[in-house]
Amino acid sequence: MRWITLFAGCMFMLSLSTGVAAQKKKDSDIKKALSELDSLRNCYLKKLKDLDSRISAIEKARKEEKEKAEMEALLNAASDLSRTKKKEEATISRVFRGGQRQLQALNPNISMTGDFFGSVSSGKSDVIVNDGDFTDGRNMFYMREAEFHIIAPLDPFTRGKFFLGIPGVGEYPLSFMIGEAYMEWLNLPANMNLKIGLFNTQFGILNRWHDHGLPQVDRPRVLTNLFSKNNFAGIGVGANFLLPRLWAHVNELDIEIVTGGDGVSFDDANDNVIFVTHLKNYYDLSRDAYIEIGFSGANGYNDKKAGYRTTLVGLDITYKWAPVDRAHYRTVEFRNEFFYSHRNRKDGAIDRFGFYSYISNKLGRRFWIGIRAGYSELPTVVNKEYEWDITPYVDFWQSEFVMMRFQYSYTYRSYEENDHTFFIQTVWSMGPHKHEAY
Repeated sequence: MRWITLFAGCMFMLSLSTGVAAQKKKDSDIKKALSELDSLRNCYLKKLKDLDSRISAIEKARKEEKEKAEMEALLNAASDLSRTKKKEEATISRVFRGGQRQLQALNPNISMTGDFFGSVSSGKSDVIVNDGDFTDGRNMFYMREAEFHIIAPLDPFTRGKFFLGIPGVGEYPLSFMIGEAYMEWLNLPANMNLKIGLFNTQFGILNRWHDHGLPQVDRPRVLTNLFSKNNFAGIGVGANFLLPRLWAHVNELDIEIVTGGDGVSFDDANDNVIFVTHLKNYYDLSRDAYIEIGFSGANGYNDKKAGYRTTLVGLDITYKWAPVDRAHYRTVEFRNEFFYSHRNRKDGAIDRFGFYSYISNKLGRRFWIGIRAGYSELPTVVNKEYEWDITPYVDFWQSEFVMMRFQYSYTYRSYEENDHTFFIQTVWSMGPHKHEAY
């Protein structure tokens, strides 16, 4: 019985060990299968990645080939067009040997400006009424001038300007006056523009401005005393240089040589050569404001036969504030000019001084208000006579083509009676001309 029990135990242990061994083998086979499956997965992913790379390379090559084909097609089309155009030009050149310019582009801009005012003055003396700023223009309506403006490019390198004035004095036949007539060469070497002809000289600032473009009805007394009622102009040549940036943000130099003077500071003889120069310095103070400072000089004969000369020196300062986002509604302009005159005479030199200063404030899109003050010593009188004035004014811009102005002036004179004068002025413009910002 013991042997049977022992044999049964041995058989149980043998079957148990056999089951364990079988289970171990099964686990090993599972692990091996999982390993092989993982290897197959990695191999598949690698092949898939290689396949994606090959597809991307093929697509890129096809895209480059397509772009190359399109570029070749464009080049061929351009080449065909060029050959066709050359053929057409050759045909045209054979038929029209002289060629033609685009005449429409060469048509000049033609405009007309009218300057009308009426005045009432308390002055009664001939010095004020007949020999003052406006001959026959006091205590009456006065058509100061109708001015024609003709401006056109002559070719890509030059342009011409012609200003013809018709004084509105009611005379017949009508008298014509050439205000300015000159030609300019543009963009020459050394950043130079060159002009020849009859022009207002670049002495100071307002001397360049025509009457209809002045900031007040009349010119400041110091300019009237130095150059009479008209601008200081002459026939000659002038060069404008845009200098390299020196001490200011922009530096400009004007050098002019003219003959003929104004008849006051300079002899109006045709052979009187006058030298004029002006240096302008521009500074940006901020996004909304700038300042300009200029220096002027002029030298010529006041008596050509006797050989006496006059030297003029000027300083101009302009400050302007115009907010970028509201420039149509708010602007402030503050301008000043100072002048010194040294006049040689037989009985000794005469040194005189004068200035004017004005400030204008834009209150909205249409209204400006301003005030001007000035002082002037008479440059041709031996005894030191002088005058000063104060002038408030209001401007109403109905549009950019029509302006109306109301002005009051009080003038004190050391040599004559004082006077009060009221002005009402209208300036209108027909055509593309706008007053130039010199």
